[in-house]
Amino acid sequence: MRRVMLPLLAPAIVASAVLVFSSVIDDFVLVDLLSSNAANTPMSVLIYSNQHGGNGGPALNALGTIMLVMSFVVASVGYLGYRWMTRGERGDRQSALAAITGAD
Repeated sequence: MRRVMLPLLAPAIVASAVLVFSSVIDDFVLVDLLSSNAANTPMSVLIYSNQHGGNGGPALNALGTIMLVMSFVVASVGYLGYRWMTRGERGDRQSALAAITGAD
């Protein structure tokens, strides 16, 4: 995997990372410019506007930590839910492979 697949996929991984980064920056700049007079501001613009050349304070650090932890929790719950919903399919693949190859 490391010697064959990763070198072949490296250009696509780098290109997709560049495209995603440019898309996210573009969305952030548009939201920052268009929401200057809005009563409610998105969380990313609020965090950026409160960072005055350094640390934004303990409340901003706590907010960032909560957002990071919640992202990990949602991803973990999604993965565990996927594993739970497909728990019976893993054993069937081995028996189907044995039936195809003729191995007993």
